[in-house]
Amino acid sequence: MTDTDMTARRRDALASYAILDTEAEAEFDEIVEAASAACGMPVSLISLLDVDRQWFKAETGFGSRETPLSSSICALTAGQRDVFVIPDTTEDPRTADNPLVTGAPHVRFYAGVPLETADGVALGALCVLDTKPNALNASQTLILRTLARQAMTTLELRRALKGRRESDRRNKAILESAIDYGIISMDLTGHVTTWNAGAEQILGWTEAEMLGQHANVFFTQKDERDQIAEREMGSALLHGRGSDERWHRRKDGSLFWASGEMMPLLDERGTPEGFLKILRDRTEQRNAAAKQQADAEFMRSVLSSSADCIKVLDLDGGLTFMNEGGLRVMELSDFNLVKGCPWPDFWQGQGHTDAHAALDAARAGGVGHFQGPANTYIGTPRWWDVQVTPILGPNGQPEKLLSVSRDITGQKAIESQLTISEERWRGLFTGMQEGFLSAELIRGTAGRAVDFHLLEVNPAFARLTGLPVDSAGRTIRELIPNIAQSLIDTYARVIETGQPETFEIHVPELRRTFEVRARKQGEQQFAALFLEISERKRTEARRAAMIELGDCLRDVGDKEEISRIAAEILGRTLGLSHAGYGQVDPEAETILVAHEWTGAGLTSIAGLHRFRTYGTYIDDLKAGRNVVIEDLGSDARTAADAEAFAAIHARALINLPVMEHGRFVALFYGVRAEPGVWAPEDIAFVRHVADRTRSTVARVEAEEQQRILNLELSHRLKNTLTLVQSIASQTLRNAENLREARDALAARLVSLGKSHDILLTGRSDSAPITALIDGTLSLHQDGETRFRTCGPELPLGPSAALALGLILHELATNASKYGALTCPAGYVSLEWSIHGQGAEAMFQMVWSEHGGPPVTPPSRSGFGSRLIQRGLAGGTVDTRYPTEGVVCTLTSSLASLSAGM
Repeated sequence: MTDTDMTARRRDALASYAILDTEAEAEFDEIVEAASAACGMPVSLISLLDVDRQWFKAETGFGSRETPLSSSICALTAGQRDVFVIPDTTEDPRTADNPLVTGAPHVRFYAGVPLETADGVALGALCVLDTKPNALNASQTLILRTLARQAMTTLELRRALKGRRESDRRNKAILESAIDYGIISMDLTGHVTTWNAGAEQILGWTEAEMLGQHANVFFTQKDERDQIAEREMGSALLHGRGSDERWHRRKDGSLFWASGEMMPLLDERGTPEGFLKILRDRTEQRNAAAKQQADAEFMRSVLSSSADCIKVLDLDGGLTFMNEGGLRVMELSDFNLVKGCPWPDFWQGQGHTDAHAALDAARAGGVGHFQGPANTYIGTPRWWDVQVTPILGPNGQPEKLLSVSRDITGQKAIESQLTISEERWRGLFTGMQEGFLSAELIRGTAGRAVDFHLLEVNPAFARLTGLPVDSAGRTIRELIPNIAQSLIDTYARVIETGQPETFEIHVPELRRTFEVRARKQGEQQFAALFLEISERKRTEARRAAMIELGDCLRDVGDKEEISRIAAEILGRTLGLSHAGYGQVDPEAETILVAHEWTGAGLTSIAGLHRFRTYGTYIDDLKAGRNVVIEDLGSDARTAADAEAFAAIHARALINLPVMEHGRFVALFYGVRAEPGVWAPEDIAFVRHVADRTRSTVARVEAEEQQRILNLELSHRLKNTLTLVQSIASQTLRNAENLREARDALAARLVSLGKSHDILLTGRSDSAPITALIDGTLSLHQDGETRFRTCGPELPLGPSAALALGLILHELATNASKYGALTCPAGYVSLEWSIHGQGAEAMFQMVWSEHGGPPVTPPSRSGFGSRLIQRGLAGGTVDTRYPTEGVVCTLTSSLASLSAGM
């Protein structure tokens, strides 16, 4: 292994002990004092090797807590496996130039033992120093080696105790569920450290009242005088369990009979660190059986009443006696079946070895103790806590041995269950989808909560909030400097009132909302469960927005106001930077935004925009496809125009085209200032807003169109009635008889009706000229070549259409009566054209008859002739009568023909 690898392992190991730069501790100070005294050296150190220094957990005679690693002699010891001695440092090339040798404190002698972990990592050394050359004898070497092991043992115990305390904290919640049992933990002096809900229910005191109180509080005054609590603790330490049934005292002074057990709380190395007292109210059971058991309990001997298996052994380990309780627990009917048998043979494997070791310890006058599995006489598996002590004879020497075996099968089962339960809860803690944290408040000088330490967080909390998985141990303001003080105040209120609270918090940076359930966990500690409700809140917001949109648009009649309202609701609901609705010119590829909604502090982008200024997606919109872009800077369609988007604070966009009859006519858009995913629900929401907005706009346009149509219909009806009145009046005035008047009037009204039909079957405000000509002349068309027409298509306004229809009807009627249409080979040529451009453009139509009888000018002018002579609005009529056929030329400005469109 390289030096770098070893340094890294040492650094990680030291970190696991959390020992560097801690305050002085008596356990370590006593070790260096013992080493100095035993070796007769003025200086002794417990040195730990950090990355660039050696730091002394304990020192005597040195006067400093650390030195540079470059001058460390203990660094040489770390590479050894046993005691490392330099009799004279000035003669050893490894230390001759060391600053500690050449200067103060002038070290001349060094002896050290590496402080090595179970994994073989040397953390540093226990060493002694002298200012003169020296040496260690065998006893001093042994003592130094032993003290080094003691230092490592103390380090291990220190780490184990810290882990145990954390485990106890988590297990407290489990113990609180045992409300039928009073479960009380105490320190080694008998002072209460925890007090579960069952203890509060049975004894009456709350945990807050009992913390720090001695257990004597709930013992009777007699038991307190007799130091029963202390005896139970002593028995628990001696036997692994102290159990009894006796009277105990409640808070209100009343007494109750309780069965109790006291067990030592052991750390990972089996060292007692406190006691666990379990009480159960047995007053009713005791009262019922008190008379029956009183005499028997008084007469029964200690041995016969014990639930432990108590045995007397000879010095060789042979069985000479077993109490009645032992016979029962060993499931043995007759002691004679095992009398004289070697006691260690009841144990197998390691248990057999441990039994012999316990015998050896007791024979030497000490106490042998171990735990292990062994079957009863009939083969039932059990776990035992065994203690072997000497029975001294008159001469003070061991004469016999006493073995007490306590059945701890149930305790082992509970420990196993607790381990399994803890693993199960730990799996739930790490695997749950809800975020969880436990924390401790930090209060300022005025007592107000200003921050809190995160004690524990699960992976789901880190995933939901975006905080590091290793956030435990850090403060929330360290992780989120701008966290709202109101949130800290809420947690403080939970602790101060003791009442759980459920509330919601929104994290704008994450666009997430959480439901938080907080409860008090300790004096200044709380726990909180985080459930993400972001989608539920967004769904509620979208639903409320659609209701608001419907309410707001119900009575609005202005299209610009409609688009403004829709954009404002859309932008506010989705947290956009810009939102709006615009009319589109697909040929020019432009969009006109009259009004838009803009986020706070941003400049509006209302106005006329060219689509291709912002990317290459216009063809998708023309085809009716939605355009959804999560990052305008990286999308191939918009990356080249990223600067243009950045100028209007756009990093993500959604464009929804509005199509009418397959044509791109309008656009609904939303823009975000930061890139991000557009959820399907958000896209659907934009579509709903766009559809609702477009339908409202369509309603307003339809209402406006209907109003215009009503006005136009009224106007046309009045004009038509006036025209019919004039036609009827003139026809009747010029007719020679009633029959002629009827026929003429009927024909003229039919022609007028056909002109109206042409108007109504085309656009509401115009009629095509070809359709008008074909409809008017169809009554006189008795062959395919009777009318030869030629000219461009153009729309006619309502007045021009009706006038031209009547003129053509009169010309065709005259041709049928007197002109070209009276002969089978006769025909009419009708040609029209447009001359000039723009406002100067003129329309000309020429009616010429061919193949008819010779024509002579009429002797008088009837209504039909006068109707023809009126011509078209803003134009002239020229009617000539050459012999070969009538020629009528109509002229008018093109603008006059389109009037009313």
